Amino acid sequence: MTTHILSALKHHHTFHYINMKFTSFLLSILPLASAAKSKNKPRTDYIPQPATSEECCPFTYKATCTKNLERMYHIQLFYNHKKDITPEQFSAYWANNHTKTAGDFHLRHGVYKYSQYHSTPQYRDLVRVPGTAPVLEFDGAAQFWVPNMETFAAMGADAFYRDVIQADELNFIDMESMRLIVGVDYIVVDNQNAVTEHGRSF
Repeated sequence: MTTHILSALKHHHTFHYINMKFTSFLLSILPLASAAKSKNKPRTDYIPQPATSEECCPFTYKATCTKNLERMYHIQLFYNHKKDITPEQFSAYWANNHTKTAGDFHLRHGVYKYSQYHSTPQYRDLVRVPGTAPVLEFDGAAQFWVPNMETFAAMGADAFYRDVIQADELNFIDMESMRLIVGVDYIVVDNQNAVTEHGRSF
């Protein structure tokens, strides 16, 4: 599959350049990858798929969109898998089952963006090398961007969250492991573009 992708990229000068840059990046992290303890390492040779003109270009930058995101509150919920399931089962259930329950709920409450951050032990092992900072031992983080904290409070107070979503979370999350943080984004580089206009200041 990788051969076919590279062949296609050769017909697109822009993506060929991107591939060269990405290859250089991969070479720079090889020492980290070689130090990983797990034999079942996640792939680190991902090559971006060419995008048509109708699709979102991964290197498009729009100042207004970046400023709007900076004005949002960024909430992250960190947690681990239940003790009776594996990290792989945790990720699979979260991505394929929980989203069927939670997706429409977030849209209804006006959540600007909801993202799942998956961090299996294999990924965390990639940075277990001498001289690096201690690794946070969380299997994932749910990330929400909301226009105000009232939106987040309304989500927690909704009966559907308490009766349906929270009940489903018990199927894969160790609730005692949950940790919460809230803040805002100050974006410096966006899609390989230097950000010069900001939606907030410090």
